[in-house]
Amino acid sequence: MLSFLRATAPPRTNNATNNPIIYEGGLSWMKFHAPGSQFIMTHQLPPVSPKNGTTIIQPPFHFHIYQTEYFNLRSGTGHLYLGIDPKPFITLSDKPDAPRTASIPAGRYHRFENASKTEDLVVDVHLTPEDYENEQRFFRNFFGYLDDCKKAKTEPSLFQLLVFLHSADTPLALPLPNEWLGMIVSRVFLVVVAFWGKFILGYQDSYAEYYEEGKSK
Repeated sequence: MLSFLRATAPPRTNNATNNPIIYEGGLSWMKFHAPGSQFIMTHQLPPVSPKNGTTIIQPPFHFHIYQTEYFNLRSGTGHLYLGIDPKPFITLSDKPDAPRTASIPAGRYHRFENASKTEDLVVDVHLTPEDYENEQRFFRNFFGYLDDCKKAKTEPSLFQLLVFLHSADTPLALPLPNEWLGMIVSRVFLVVVAFWGKFILGYQDSYAEYYEEGKSK
């Protein structure tokens, strides 16, 4: 193990038992609901601002190998992107007669973002088949690490991020012109980088400060 080659990690904030978990000085948060609920969690995404930039809760393009993802808008306006199309495939909104729900099948590139410049986006998220503890472990570690990097003003390690993503069977969606080819290359990239990050550099897929099984409900 060549852990001495790793970049210095930011101090980890102990929020393993918090629910909701507050990020970015209160601008964003994530709340988990009870196992078997219609939606496993709720996210709040603030609008992009000069001071905060883009929220850590806004995901990059990615896909879930085995799970379908469902969204239910509570308030605000959100763009959802699907595949390699640069335009949103649907805009969820709390305005009258606007769509409020959407789903993304397993294996499709996607991401979502707050479409408003002034209002928070609050959205319920669910993944099926549900793996409650695994979802808690992944999201708490992923967002906890990003929030700590942001507070410490350090760049997140790509190796650490992909170790987290590999544990959740969620590759980053590499921007290739063909989505089918992109899925193959993205999965290979995920496995190679996560293997190097975990077994060579010594990154973990979970930290006690972010998640403790059975204590994070």
